[in-house]
Amino acid sequence: MNCENYGTMKNNKKICITTVLSILGFSSLLGEEVSVEAPQFDTIPEFYQVISGQLNSLNPRNGAYTKIGNKIESYNAAGYNVLDGYAYGWGRFAPFKDQLIRIHGDNSFESLGKPRAVGAESPTLSLYAGDMDDEGNLWVRGDKMKSPALMKINVASNTYEMVPFLGPDPGAVADLVYQKKEGKAYFFGCRNQSLYLWDVSTQQVTRKDVANLPPGRRIYGAAYTDKGGNLYVSDNEGGVYQILNYQTDSPRAVFLIASVKTGNNDGFSNPNYDSPIIIPENQAPSIVVEDEQIRYTNKGIEIDASVEDEGLPFEGDGLVVKWTQGSGPGDIRFSSPDRAKSELSFSRDGEYIASLEAGDGELITDVHFQIQVRDGEVKSVQTTASVSGDYTYSRQQWAAVKEQLNCRSSGMALALSKRGFHEDEYKLTEDSEVIVTAIYDGGSFRNRLFWYDALSPVTEHTVWEQFVIGPTAPLKVGSRTSLGVLPAGTQLRFGLQVDAVLGGMQRVYQDTLLNPSGSTQVAARLFDRDEYQPMILAFEDQIDGDEDFNDVILQITIIPRNLGITQLDEVIEGQEGLHSNRGRRGVRAHAESLQLYAQHYENIHQVWKMPDEELIIHFEEDRSSMKFDFLVFDYNEVRHLPPASLEFRKRAVSKGISILDDRLYNPGNEVRFDPADYHLENKDVGFLIIPNNKKSVFLRNPWRYSPRGNGNRTKRQPLFSVNNANPGGHDQFLTFQKDRVTMFAIEDYSRELLSENEENGNLSNHVFDNIIISITGNLVGKNIAGAGLTTDVTAGWDGEDGIPLRDGVKCY
Repeated sequence: MNCENYGTMKNNKKICITTVLSILGFSSLLGEEVSVEAPQFDTIPEFYQVISGQLNSLNPRNGAYTKIGNKIESYNAAGYNVLDGYAYGWGRFAPFKDQLIRIHGDNSFESLGKPRAVGAESPTLSLYAGDMDDEGNLWVRGDKMKSPALMKINVASNTYEMVPFLGPDPGAVADLVYQKKEGKAYFFGCRNQSLYLWDVSTQQVTRKDVANLPPGRRIYGAAYTDKGGNLYVSDNEGGVYQILNYQTDSPRAVFLIASVKTGNNDGFSNPNYDSPIIIPENQAPSIVVEDEQIRYTNKGIEIDASVEDEGLPFEGDGLVVKWTQGSGPGDIRFSSPDRAKSELSFSRDGEYIASLEAGDGELITDVHFQIQVRDGEVKSVQTTASVSGDYTYSRQQWAAVKEQLNCRSSGMALALSKRGFHEDEYKLTEDSEVIVTAIYDGGSFRNRLFWYDALSPVTEHTVWEQFVIGPTAPLKVGSRTSLGVLPAGTQLRFGLQVDAVLGGMQRVYQDTLLNPSGSTQVAARLFDRDEYQPMILAFEDQIDGDEDFNDVILQITIIPRNLGITQLDEVIEGQEGLHSNRGRRGVRAHAESLQLYAQHYENIHQVWKMPDEELIIHFEEDRSSMKFDFLVFDYNEVRHLPPASLEFRKRAVSKGISILDDRLYNPGNEVRFDPADYHLENKDVGFLIIPNNKKSVFLRNPWRYSPRGNGNRTKRQPLFSVNNANPGGHDQFLTFQKDRVTMFAIEDYSRELLSENEENGNLSNHVFDNIIISITGNLVGKNIAGAGLTTDVTAGWDGEDGIPLRDGVKCY
């Protein structure tokens, strides 16, 4: 074949590689013409991203990058050609500057030379944004055109023409996406918080604001599409977004995955494949109000809340914010009732409750403000926020429960078929932690909630001394508490001591036979028996009451708990230990060195009480192939959350304090840690490691990371001293403790076998000597069910719930 006329050969899969290959570092003989097969791009549903000259495939399911070929910083403005399976871009540096480049599936490429103009020439060839149409044309633009004009390059003939457009200057729109809608061709690109649309048929450009894109100056240097005509853009600061409703007047963005942070970026995709994106679980909006965001004014107060949401779900209008008045002696006027920033003024003195609610169409978060007004001025403001995770856990169920309880009709008696409960659901078949969640308080009594074992009903264990929910009450919708780990065989039951705060002695029980006249006081058959339905327990708190069963409503979650494994036999009664021993660097060797290798020194503690003195952290051993961060977190901040939940992991890491980063320290190093510096003295704490990952990276998009990281060395989920926070509920920490010395032997690979949804990655060898850390200081170990971990937040509380008086019995 003739190398000189190569660029005119459409769909030819053979290329000529001459001395240019030796310049690029490819294997060839200097000056010798070689004919080889140019590999096409794999037909896989992934995105392609060029980062500082290195071509990568980006797996949009987990954000993992795979390098393709060698790093060759020579092209930009690339697009995928559906006609021949190659990508085409624009040469950036000598010897290919301002030349059309054909890119192959292994990141090798061939220059097709400088395109010839058809008509007017381009005012510049500094091009960096582009995409292919479906007819073999590469459309590109650059920063020096000073207009929305595009350069249309026929890659078969290597000729171009300038296509003028009227409309706003797109400025730093750094990548384009081509799509065809109803027979009309369009290009799309993002800049800052705006989307620009090029209508090829009318040669017009329009600009639209995009809700939910991050604030400030943003460059989206890579953009993608798929068979479904979806639009994705990648922020150079990190993060891939899908732009919804982008052909309407109200587009909005949804954050999907984290991506690499870069200053040199380009992207393209095969538009003939279905979207490879896996949509993450919807998270409730977050509302943050710090002291400095509340400003006292002559008229009242101005609150400038920070409200954020990732943009899910896809349906609906996205994030909606509104202010409402809960109670007060007069009226509250909101200057902007549908914005996060609003001024509040008050018609008379007294105590008011105002609420800021943020909903995404599926989940709701709100913050309540208790405001004191005296002499016409606001004297104090207190906030009580309902946590996003709590709402995620409980609000999803409430609408369905409300319908089942006929709460749209005050006082309507509940159908007999929905009363009572299934006994087998409340019998623990294995040691389990029990979480109780407050769903609704529909009565006027201050009831004491307790649990008991049906085998011994006279022994009562208080859950909450006062079951009272409201803006100013200790319990909110979604408040949780743990009953601890209850043993297998427990026949779990709940009961109420009616109006106990005012001295009431009447009790109503889950077991019908314990109630006067054998009356049924609970409804737990609201739904069909389905493993995916929550366990809801709804009480009627009065004997011969109105039988609407909406006085006290709970959600019960039973979490089977793996008590852990040990190195030595019989530390857990009847269980053999691991007996792992890998020589002088193994668990046994280190435990013997610290005089800890004995059965009575090993334990299954999962949390520890911090001392009020300095600790010394010793980095004993590092056989891990992954860098890690070792953190401590306040267990009180997460104890109300199910440990297996993403919300638990996310919040524990966010509250975590790094005390030994493997990137900064080596075995043999010591670190001093004073709990008082972080207000952790005398607090119950847990420990965690983040293998091959960092706290900041994990928190950017926690759902994305998996136990094995979808690969041998990619970033992973954290692993905890709290067993059930780990995949499969497995123990990842061995613990030895004697006097003032504690030793952790940590397995850094998840011990979960992952028989379902198997993913790539190394399996654990269960020997626990990957990371060994010892701590000198008075660290006191506890089990999850230990004293002080299920503190009753309602004990001794004396106040009002902050909810206006109800007209009869109704749901709100």
